[in-house]
Amino acid sequence: MSFQKLVDAAQKYFPSLQIKYKNTSLLMKIVGTILFFNKDFTDNYTTTLGSTVYFANESYTRLRPISAAVVLLHELVHIEDAKKFTPFLFVTLYLMPQLLSIFCLPLLFVLSWKLVVPICLLLAAPLPAYFRMIFEKRAYLSSLYVLHRIGKKFHFEPHLKTQAIYFNNQFKNSFYYFMWPLGIKKDLNEALIKIEAGNRPFQDPIFDVLDNLIDQY
Repeated sequence: MSFQKLVDAAQKYFPSLQIKYKNTSLLMKIVGTILFFNKDFTDNYTTTLGSTVYFANESYTRLRPISAAVVLLHELVHIEDAKKFTPFLFVTLYLMPQLLSIFCLPLLFVLSWKLVVPICLLLAAPLPAYFRMIFEKRAYLSSLYVLHRIGKKFHFEPHLKTQAIYFNNQFKNSFYYFMWPLGIKKDLNEALIKIEAGNRPFQDPIFDVLDNLIDQY
């Protein structure tokens, strides 16, 4: 199955799913400028807003269809979580606690700037982001599962332990604004044991969807 056919199959579960590309999106270029701490945002990372998944460029999905498939299925976990929580609540929780910094501006009208500015800086700092960590942990544990299943299907070694190390670093580096400095190494290792034993890393109906899409791929 081509990447586009995988998208078509996924749209049966997520009718609003769209695929767009950052190199042709003004919105993503603006977001990339705002996210100064992640220089690779536009060129090397995939981002989901609502039900729209923004890949870096179309060449990636065409030339690396298996890699693109793994990424897409990762993003579908986020889309499913957003459906459970409602998109507004999902985004609000995902952006906490840094989101609280937007409330600093009104405080300037009632408090001294000498007090407000330090509060703003504190809230905008890379503080641990619990809910972001939870959402990304679900998606990355799912990615390990997807890599294992696709590797077996297409007869290649996905090097899950190496992938787990890479995934763990994502929780500690600047891409997610240093969301969880301690990482999730224990959770990833426990997931590896379950996956290599033929089990799912955690119980959730989303795996029924992922399994069906992989079977069709």
